Amino acid sequence: MERNRVSRRVDEVSLSRRAFLGAAGALVIPGRRGAQEGQGWRAGAAALDITPEGSLWMAGFAARKEPARGVALPLRAKALALQAADGAPAVLVTVDLLGVTARLTGAVAAEAARRHGVARSHLLFNASHTHCGPIVDAQLAVAYELTPGQWEDIRVYTAQLEGKLVAVIGEALGRLAPARLAYARGEAAFARNRRVAFTPDGPVDHSVPVLRVDGADGATLAVVFGYACHNTTLQAGFVQYHGDYAGVAQAAVERRHPGVTALFVAGCGADANPHPRGTIELVEAHGTALADAVLRALPPAAPLPPGLRAAYGTVDLPFAGAEVRERWIAGLDIDPVYLRRHAALMKEIAAREGSLPAMQAAPVQVWRLGPGTRSELMLVAIGGEVVVDYALRIAREYPDRRTWAAGYSNDVFGYLPSRRVLREGGYEGADAMIYYGRPAPFTDAVEDLIMGEVRRLAR
Repeated sequence: MERNRVSRRVDEVSLSRRAFLGAAGALVIPGRRGAQEGQGWRAGAAALDITPEGSLWMAGFAARKEPARGVALPLRAKALALQAADGAPAVLVTVDLLGVTARLTGAVAAEAARRHGVARSHLLFNASHTHCGPIVDAQLAVAYELTPGQWEDIRVYTAQLEGKLVAVIGEALGRLAPARLAYARGEAAFARNRRVAFTPDGPVDHSVPVLRVDGADGATLAVVFGYACHNTTLQAGFVQYHGDYAGVAQAAVERRHPGVTALFVAGCGADANPHPRGTIELVEAHGTALADAVLRALPPAAPLPPGLRAAYGTVDLPFAGAEVRERWIAGLDIDPVYLRRHAALMKEIAAREGSLPAMQAAPVQVWRLGPGTRSELMLVAIGGEVVVDYALRIAREYPDRRTWAAGYSNDVFGYLPSRRVLREGGYEGADAMIYYGRPAPFTDAVEDLIMGEVRRLAR
């Protein structure tokens, strides 16, 4: 979620396809040594269409004035099942949506456990954070003025989505077969830190982590890749379903290599926007640039030894107290309609629960691939819209491990600011909590609480 900040002038960029075409043959069969080192895995991939059949309100921009009017690029849910030797299978689920909720992922996880015996720690959900997908559950309800009928249509879609996610998990598990894994890291340059009012040259993570999954015959089955940047190339005036640059990048990889399932994992890019942005031509340019980076990274990918350790936990993040909350709300410079909706929601919650919540349960998940080896890859998935400082800190705290930090995982409950961003304030630091229906900003303790849980789960 972000404010609708449409520039009156969008810079033109030239779209060069030469680099992409040069990388088109990148999915090659690994050499014999790499094949031997990466053996011992089983993998299976699946994908389903999750584009709404009807015209639902699209998530992410409070400034939108109408629901979706057609499909520009289909939305998909994808699953990659991984298993090492006789260990328990783990499944990564990615969706072309603004976010998932704790209720949604909890329901899907419970059904996946019942049907397939998948433990919660072994099931990871990540949303691309496209702002051109439908609302799920009542996420960001304060931002939208919808009729009861429109909310009912969203509830129906969400129920259908649950069933589809359970189905794609089962399909991926059913396709488990001998495989090899390899990891590489590329780079893309279109992300820009958007908090220029506070830090004109703010931090940004341009890395593109890539996981390649090959079958026993050497043919590539799946490619997982990430990037830390909002999927907001397309703005509030765009009212067709679309996966933004992440959707374009996945489609580009799959188009160039039929039979490959490409999965996008959103990184810690809550304080970064694509630059420039605002047109369908720019979303194609950024998506192609990301696909280029993925394909260039694949040939030197290093094999991942078999082995998987998974851990999942939640940590309670404290909200600021009543005095801070009152000053915060009094100082907000936003349309009073959102303040009225927020106040009504707070009154409803207090009446139902007896008081406003003092804490937010934030999910943290760690997958260690090839644990204990020099080639180990540690994937850290954190709930909420996570700012880049977390990815940078995780990399600093684990200099001897290859790390992959993801946000938007398991429950997108609101922004997750770092201590620096909290103290600076602004939209990501506090103001967005209004739209997410949270009672107050977080306290300064949140960064250390999250990192403490990362360290506990990474042991």
